[in-house]
Amino acid sequence: MRRRDDIIGRNIFEAFSKPADERAEVDIEKLRWSLERVIERRQPDYIPIIHYDITLPDGRFEERYWSVTNTPLLNEAGELTFILHFPVDVTELHRLRRANFQTGQTRGVSEMIEGEILRRAQAVEEVNEELREEQKHLRSLFEQAPGFIAVLSGPDHVYELANRAYLQVVGRHDVVGKTVAEALPEIAQQGYVEILDQVYASGQPYVGRGIRVFFQPKLSEPPTEGFYDIVFQPIFDRSGSTVGILIQGNDITEQKHAEDELRDYREHLERLVQERTRALEQSEAQRRQAQRMEAIGQLTGGVAHDFNNLLAIVIGNLELAQKRISEPRVDHLLENAIQAGERGAKLVRQLLAFARKQSLSLESTDLPQTIRQMRDLLKRTIGPNITIETDLEEGLWPVVTDKVQLETALLNLAINARDAMPSGGTLIIAARNVKSPAVPEDLAIGEYVRISVSDTGVGIPEELHAKVFEPFFTTKEVGKGTGLGLSQIYGFVKQQGGSVTLHSEAGRGTEIALYLPRTQSAPQLEASKASLAEFHGAGTHLLVVDDDPGVRAFVVESLRTVGYRVSHAESGEKGLIMLRLHDDIALIIADFAMPNLDGLGFIQAARKNRPDIPVILMTGYANVERLTEKHLQNVPLVLKPFGLETLLKTVQDSLCQARSRPSQA
Repeated sequence: MRRRDDIIGRNIFEAFSKPADERAEVDIEKLRWSLERVIERRQPDYIPIIHYDITLPDGRFEERYWSVTNTPLLNEAGELTFILHFPVDVTELHRLRRANFQTGQTRGVSEMIEGEILRRAQAVEEVNEELREEQKHLRSLFEQAPGFIAVLSGPDHVYELANRAYLQVVGRHDVVGKTVAEALPEIAQQGYVEILDQVYASGQPYVGRGIRVFFQPKLSEPPTEGFYDIVFQPIFDRSGSTVGILIQGNDITEQKHAEDELRDYREHLERLVQERTRALEQSEAQRRQAQRMEAIGQLTGGVAHDFNNLLAIVIGNLELAQKRISEPRVDHLLENAIQAGERGAKLVRQLLAFARKQSLSLESTDLPQTIRQMRDLLKRTIGPNITIETDLEEGLWPVVTDKVQLETALLNLAINARDAMPSGGTLIIAARNVKSPAVPEDLAIGEYVRISVSDTGVGIPEELHAKVFEPFFTTKEVGKGTGLGLSQIYGFVKQQGGSVTLHSEAGRGTEIALYLPRTQSAPQLEASKASLAEFHGAGTHLLVVDDDPGVRAFVVESLRTVGYRVSHAESGEKGLIMLRLHDDIALIIADFAMPNLDGLGFIQAARKNRPDIPVILMTGYANVERLTEKHLQNVPLVLKPFGLETLLKTVQDSLCQARSRPSQA
């Protein structure tokens, strides 16, 4: 007899040895021919009786006779997959027949034996038919299983069975009869044979969820990745020993890919939400900062108006006193007072620049020429231990700007950079043409010139970035700066429809960039400065209108000093009355900000009856947007506080232009 493990996976003629004689060879050939007929015809084959001895435990052979049925087992495609070898032991019947033959009782016994054999053969056929039907049913269930299934036998894990789903997963159809390592060498390289060994040795199942496996059906092609839920279930015999392993599982590759795509999509959405949230937070912070700056600007502009009126009175009267007092010691004191007043006026102008309430002298400007002309001034200002570099793009677009304010802005930025590099470094002034969307968010869509000033200094901590453009904020020590430089730049650029950006890291330097709108007009040539002429009023009648009595008194006294005849009024309404009473008034000097009827309204009313009368506006805080109104475009503007010579020259120029109009007509 043979144990199951002794025959599984072996050739039938090797598993059952025979004595080495001619008779045995004949019987072996008889069985071989039967099996070959089954393979060829795909039909059952019968051997009524065959002599085939079996080996006893002591190695001796015992004579046996068998009635054999070989039945083909086909799959759904009609292919032969197995042969059901069903032998029936007829040794006793054969011995009985032989004994009767020897005693002469051959006929009846022979008929009985043959009838019994036929009966048994028919019974075998009926059993075989039932087995075939059951095998077909089981095979169908095996093939239709929702997952992949394979059966391995022995410690070497030889494939006994594998359903169609399993073969599709591994990409091979020739695995039955081979070990896992032979059929799927790539599996062995991934450590799964070791898992099978552990299951076989321990008798404990292995459950894997979503495990990653690479199969390589063809060496010429790259391996394919798959994800599977797998169970390696040990198979036991009656004694409880492990004799094989059942592999069962499901291919979840598509599900895994769908889950990965869903996870990636969810993560992408989360990133978009985070980015949008950051953008909204940044936009909200910018909006709050803009509102804050606007509020500070409104406050600053209002304060600057009052200061300018005060400084106009102080400086103007000091200049009048200086012209009337010849005492050197007093003159020295007055000069010091005038210089202090002018420094105060400069601070107020910086405040007005931040508040975007200054009057700008806008003209088309050649930036490369302006920057090159400033190099000598910058070198003298920042010292020899700092290298100045310029990086100007060819074909820079012209911009409309106030050239003096731009030069002041670049100078302020250079001084800040110098202070940030006490041990020396590099200052770079660069200019580039840029278009939307490569511009700050607060700018309208269009074309701009980006002027940047960067240094290699100590940098500005991030927590201070939102404060650097506020008036009076400074990182410098007390006494080393007012903190108005960057706020003035901020207001100056914003007033022109531009923007300012700051990029700085502590210890890695700072870059401040100015974005100015492009203009299509060509840069204007610089006009030569006119020399101051002698001022003679010669009795010309002027009208001064200002609600501030101090400013009004200073202007009236200044004009009368050089010979003008001056009338004055404290409001726009009274100024209109003075015009009706004196038809010889040749020029009006009016304040911009007055209650009820302001300077602009007064000018409009005055020119209804005197359309050609020249007018000069004085202001310390101007709603500069209104100065673009058509009927005010040519009105000269005198910014408070102003000096005596500025006032007198503006009056003289206006009168000269008025007198020359008839001759030009």
